[in-house]
Amino acid sequence: MKIVDLIDTRQGTNNHHTIGKGNVLPITAAPFAMNHFVMQTRRNDVRYFNPNDAANVGVRVTHQPSPWMGDFAFININTFSLTDETYQQVKDGNQKDAVLMSHQTSGYRATDAVFQPNYLMYERLRDKLMVELIPNTYGAHIAIKRRYYERNKHPFLSLGIAETGWLSVSEDGKTVTGYTNQLSGSKYKKYGMYFTFHLSSPVTLGHQTNYKEENHAMTVYYLEFEGVTADEISIDFAGSYISVEQAEQNLSNHLQAYPSKAEQLDHITTEWENYLNKIDVQHSDLDLIKTFYSNLYRTATFPQTAHELVDGEVKHYSAYTQKVEPGHFYTSNGYWDTFRSNYPFYAIVVPERIPQFIDSIISIAREDRYLPKWLSPDERGLMPGTLVDAVIADAVVKGLVDLELAEELLDAMIFNADTPSEHELEGREGGHDYAEYGYLPADYHESVNKTLDYAYSDFCIAQVANYLNKEDIAQTYYKRSLSYRHLFKKDLNQMVAKNKDGNFVNQEVAHRWGQHYTEGSAWQNSLSVFHNVSDLIDLYGGDQEFYAHLENLVNSEPIYESGGYGFEIHEMIELAIQKFGQLAISNQPSFHIPHLFTYAGYPHMSHITLKALMLNLFHHDINGYPGDEDNGSLASWFVMNALGLYSVTPGTDQYVLGISLFKHASIHLNNGNTIVINSTDTESYLNIVQNRTVDGEEYDQQYVTYDQLMSGLTIEQQLGMMPSLKAIDDNLRPYSLNKYHHNKQGE
Repeated sequence: MKIVDLIDTRQGTNNHHTIGKGNVLPITAAPFAMNHFVMQTRRNDVRYFNPNDAANVGVRVTHQPSPWMGDFAFININTFSLTDETYQQVKDGNQKDAVLMSHQTSGYRATDAVFQPNYLMYERLRDKLMVELIPNTYGAHIAIKRRYYERNKHPFLSLGIAETGWLSVSEDGKTVTGYTNQLSGSKYKKYGMYFTFHLSSPVTLGHQTNYKEENHAMTVYYLEFEGVTADEISIDFAGSYISVEQAEQNLSNHLQAYPSKAEQLDHITTEWENYLNKIDVQHSDLDLIKTFYSNLYRTATFPQTAHELVDGEVKHYSAYTQKVEPGHFYTSNGYWDTFRSNYPFYAIVVPERIPQFIDSIISIAREDRYLPKWLSPDERGLMPGTLVDAVIADAVVKGLVDLELAEELLDAMIFNADTPSEHELEGREGGHDYAEYGYLPADYHESVNKTLDYAYSDFCIAQVANYLNKEDIAQTYYKRSLSYRHLFKKDLNQMVAKNKDGNFVNQEVAHRWGQHYTEGSAWQNSLSVFHNVSDLIDLYGGDQEFYAHLENLVNSEPIYESGGYGFEIHEMIELAIQKFGQLAISNQPSFHIPHLFTYAGYPHMSHITLKALMLNLFHHDINGYPGDEDNGSLASWFVMNALGLYSVTPGTDQYVLGISLFKHASIHLNNGNTIVINSTDTESYLNIVQNRTVDGEEYDQQYVTYDQLMSGLTIEQQLGMMPSLKAIDDNLRPYSLNKYHHNKQGE
C-alpha cells in the first residue's frame, strides 16, 4: 500500500466560525504547489467545503491559506450535463440563468469519493458524470467520464472567475484562456492569475452571468461541448501569475514530460511518496500511523509556489513592482504561525528548499524594502511582530545561507526593525517607542505580545550578526532582546502592559483575553520568551517557582473572559473544550509551553504533557485538530513532537528532546544519512522517557544539535510510567541566552 492511500484530505475540515477542527481544506495538489484543488460544497462561505454536505458545485482552484484570510485569484471549475428538455429551456431563454446555475449543484456520495493529496474523484449523482482530478505544481489534468449519457446528452463546462477578469475561446474551440484577479486583501491590489485550459473536445461560449461569491463579484461562463462521442472528456489546465503565454509554457512543460493521464498520475503519486517516505514510522495502531502521515502531508501544502521557469530562469511576477522579477516567490504564508514549527522541520526534511524560501523573503525586501509578515498574495500585515526574522536566523545559523546573502539579510532585518514604515502593514509598529522605552507602551494594541515578539526578533538579529562576527551589532541586539523584562510583574507572575510613565496597567485577572495580548491571555502569552527561558525562570523566582506556575497553568480551570475582544472568539471555546487547563495547544502561543518543564529541570513532566496532547487531541478524521491548523504549523508541531523532537528556539541549532510515539522511526535525510529513533515500548500509559542513548552511549542532555541530526544518529528511548521528582542539572537543559551569551547581554 502506498502512503497516499492512508491519507484522507478531509482531515480537520468539519469547521464553523465558532469552533475550529483544523479550519483546513481537503487540498489535492503537488507539494508546495502554485494551485490547490478543492471540492466546493458551499457558495458564499469562506469555509466553502464541509464534509457533511451532500452536494457540491464543482472544484475550486484556490490559494486560500485560511478562512480568516480569504481566497485570491480563484476559479470555480464545474461540469454538468443536460437532458433534451432542460437544454431546450436554456435555448429558449426561459429562466436561463436560474436553470444553468441550478444544474451546477449536484449530490455526490462522500463515502465513494476519493480525497487524496494526489487524486480527487467524485461522481455527480444528478447526471452521472464522474470527475477525476490529477494535480501538478502549476495545474491539473481533469477527466470527465460520461455514464448514462443517452439522456444527458448535452455536457457543459462552467468556469467562474472574477467579474473584472476575462475569458476567451480559441477558434477551434479547444483552448480556453483568461485572467482572474479576486483579492480578499492586498497592499497594492495588483495581482491575478492567467490561465489556459486545453480540451479534448471543442466548446462554444453560450452564455455568461454575474453572481456573488464571498463578497467577490464573479462571472460564470458556460461552455458547451460540441459533438462529443467519447465516453471521457479530458481537460488540461495550467495557471501563471506572469502571462497567458507563460501559462501555456507551464502546461507545455508538464505535458511534454508526462503526456498521458496515467503518466501524470504516476508522477504526482511518486512526488508525494518521495516526500512522505522521507519519514518511516512503525506502530501497532494504524489510526496513529494515519494521523501521522495525514499531518506530514499537511506540512507540504504551504507555502505556495508563486515563481515560474521563464526561458530557463526562475522568475516571479512581483505584486510590489508590478514587473517580472528574478528569483523565487512563495506566498500564502504567515510567519507568525510558521516560524515556530514549519521551518525548523523543513531544515531537517527538505533543507534544499530553505535557500528558495530565503530567496523569496529577500526578494520582497529588494522589491519593497520591508521584510514580509503575512503573505496572501502580498503583504497583509496581520499578527504582531516581524517573526520572519526567526526564519532567517534559523537558516543562517544552520549554515543553509551563504555569507554574502547572510550579510544582505542582516541589513534587511535591521532596516525592518529600526525604520518606521509609512504603511501600517509593514515593519514594527511603534518601533521608535519600543526603542525609547524598552517596551511597547500599552496604548498600542497587543503591546505585550509585540514587545515579546520584538525582543525575540532582536535576538534573531543578534544571532545573524554573531554568525557573521559582527560583534558590536550582536551585542546591541542581544541587549535589546532582554526588553521583555520590563513587562514582568513579579507579584502576578505575568507579563503586564505598561504605560509610557512606566506604571503597569491594572490587571485584574490572568484569563482576560485580548487588548494587550494576542489570541490569548496572560496565561499563554507571558511565556513567549523563546530565546531566554532560563532568565524567565529567574524572573519567576527559580526552578521550583516556575515549575509551580506551569503546574498551575495546566491544572487550572480553562476559563476565559472575552476582555479586549468584546466577544467570544473560537480560540476561547477551543481552550475550554479541550480541558488542558490554560494550555491552549490549539493556538501558536502555546506550542512551546509543554517543553518548558524541561527548562525548569523536569523533562518527565514535558513528556507526560506532550503524549497526552498528541494522543487525545489529534486524529485523522474530519475533527482532526484541536484548533486552526494554520499553514501547516500545527501539523508540523505534531509531526516533530511525535518523533520526539522540537525547536523551542528557532534561530539556534538546537532541537529539544521529547518523547517519540513510535516503536521505530527513521528520517531519511537528503545527504544520505538517517536519523533513527527507537522506543522499547509504545503503550499509551508509558508516558516518560526513563533513559536515552544516542549512538549507543548514555545521553543525558535534553537536546541535540542540527549538525548531530544531519550527520545521522540513532536515538534509543526506554519508556516508563512514573516520573522522577528530581530536577536535572542545569547544564543538561536546552539553550537560553543568559547561559550561552552571558557576556553579550550588556548587563
